Amino acid sequence: MSAGQAVFLVGGRGSRLGDLTRDTPKPLLPVAGRPFIEHLLDKAVREGFDDLVLLAGYRHQAVEAYAGVWQGVPLRLSIEPEPLDTAGAVVNAASLLRDEFLLVNGDTWFDFDWSSLRLSDGLSGLVAAREVAPADRYETLDIRDGRVVAIRPRADLPSGVINGGVYRLRRDVFTDVHGRASLEKDILPALCADGLLGAETRIGAFIDIGLPHSLKAANALFPAR
Repeated sequence: MSAGQAVFLVGGRGSRLGDLTRDTPKPLLPVAGRPFIEHLLDKAVREGFDDLVLLAGYRHQAVEAYAGVWQGVPLRLSIEPEPLDTAGAVVNAASLLRDEFLLVNGDTWFDFDWSSLRLSDGLSGLVAAREVAPADRYETLDIRDGRVVAIRPRADLPSGVINGGVYRLRRDVFTDVHGRASLEKDILPALCADGLLGAETRIGAFIDIGLPHSLKAANALFPAR
């Protein structure tokens, strides 16, 4: 049975990594001997996703090499004509997207069964949440009865439940987005305010590669080639 469509945000600059991303998009930086995005694509294929889409922007020429087929699965590419941020990148790819799809941050590894993340009636978006310690680098989620009732600003917290960077979304939540817009700052808070954003807390290895020390630590999560 198909798990559906998996879409990957790979267009960001990755400025916190300094010279490492001067010529290479952050999701293509090497981790355990291969570009990080390849670990994500392999996982999606293993879990039954039959349509893969890369949302590219910064240094998109490097991403274009992946268009075609990945491990037997169609892999398509959408390129931002200008920096559109995360929600804008999704809208730019609207013609490639199914009515419902999995969206994955291209700089994050969250190792749970992505295919098990399913929207239920009354929800337009679903976040895979993760408890982390400390939680000082991230906004935290207040979850009650499976819904996100508040998204808290970053704070110096010893632990907290955070957005894990993997989502199940309906395409129509982006209908009113035009131009540059953020998934995290615009779409998710609006869904939360309307009572349409769910969350499921999952366990599994989690890391984002946005800082030099976390990029280095990610190498330990994968068998080296």
